[in-house]
Amino acid sequence: MDVTTELFIELAYALGVGLLIGLERSLGHGRTQGDEALEKGDGEAAGGEENDEEFVGLRTFAVMALVGFAGGVAADSFPLVAPVTLGAVALLVIAMYNRVDDVGSGITTEAALIGTCGLGMLCHYHPQLAGVIALVLTVLLASKRFAHATVRKMRRVELIDTLKFLVAIFIVLPLLPNEALDPYGAFNPYKVGMLVVLISGISFVGYFLTRILGAQKGLGLTGILGGLTSSTAVTAAMAADAKRAPSLIPICAFSTVAANATMFARVLVVVAVLDRVLVTRLAWSIGTMSVVAILASVVLWVVASKAEKGGQGASEILLKNPFSVGPALKFAAFFVVIIFVAKLANLWFGDTGLYAAATLSGLADVDAITLSIAEQTHGGSLAHKVGAIAITIAVVSNGFVKTGIAIYSGGWKFGRLVGLCLTLATAAGLVVAIVV
Repeated sequence: MDVTTELFIELAYALGVGLLIGLERSLGHGRTQGDEALEKGDGEAAGGEENDEEFVGLRTFAVMALVGFAGGVAADSFPLVAPVTLGAVALLVIAMYNRVDDVGSGITTEAALIGTCGLGMLCHYHPQLAGVIALVLTVLLASKRFAHATVRKMRRVELIDTLKFLVAIFIVLPLLPNEALDPYGAFNPYKVGMLVVLISGISFVGYFLTRILGAQKGLGLTGILGGLTSSTAVTAAMAADAKRAPSLIPICAFSTVAANATMFARVLVVVAVLDRVLVTRLAWSIGTMSVVAILASVVLWVVASKAEKGGQGASEILLKNPFSVGPALKFAAFFVVIIFVAKLANLWFGDTGLYAAATLSGLADVDAITLSIAEQTHGGSLAHKVGAIAITIAVVSNGFVKTGIAIYSGGWKFGRLVGLCLTLATAAGLVVAIVV
């Protein structure tokens, strides 16, 4: 690609950035009263030649993006042009802002105008990055009503707990050592911390989804989406919620079983990527688990719907604290014990067979043994039928662990309900794996 073609592509990006942000501003999404007054003032300042002309509209933003792009191109030969261009645009916007008498305190549009000039300049160096930033900026500008409504409804404890959650993710977690501290390799502070953050994150998302959608829809969606990441973490989070609010046991059980149904499908997808022959065999056993889990989820949803109609104050009991580390730490300790037991068993008894290894691995994690077996079957060192049975055994073993988590963290009533559903699903899948 020659220099001229690259410049035209960059120019197109700059024009697109300006038109995208300008279109949002012209349509009036997220404009403050000060923005509207500024536009009106510009028409008056122009002597009424075009009363419907908008100072900060489609053309203005497009021009600013092109000005920024021109400044970026010129900066290749004269580096001072870039900061001078941005400074001149900023002074122009400030001058126009001060000329308007009837203006509010908001300066969102003015800031966006200066930012558009900067993005136009960025298009000369990283056009794709500029496009992504422009899209994010447009979404932020358009979300004014939603953002204002959310902030007005937000309680102080929610803000504080959100900050705590961000501190845990971006400050505490990176400081944890990512290596096992015991001779058996069972306790890795970083992995345990990641598990705590994951469980707390699922509870955090479930909290706000519950506030927005209600207890049933919010927790139900949390389970389905959480299963894409970690059905074990969903089980721990829902068990804690069920313990705090017994009236939510049916919907928490639905969320847990639905997360496991999602996990079953996730296992099939992972295997399909590595070995298509293996997935055709595994589809019978894991597919059976998915079907049974989905049917159980439907029944639990109906039960939860009836319970919600007759329940009073369930949401208020649940919605006390969006970020709770205690239940996550409790589960993490339990999980470390499980890993420790699996490591000791492997050390004492050795690798007595693939099925035994799958059983022990499934106590802690399904993904690792799934990837290992799929690679072996794909390479031809392991029969596909044997591999399918081994993965199924690992999933069954993992189901027993989740039942234990449900009983341990959520109480007997919740654990019995979840255990029944998972036992039916995994047992059916195991039988199919052996027979087929």
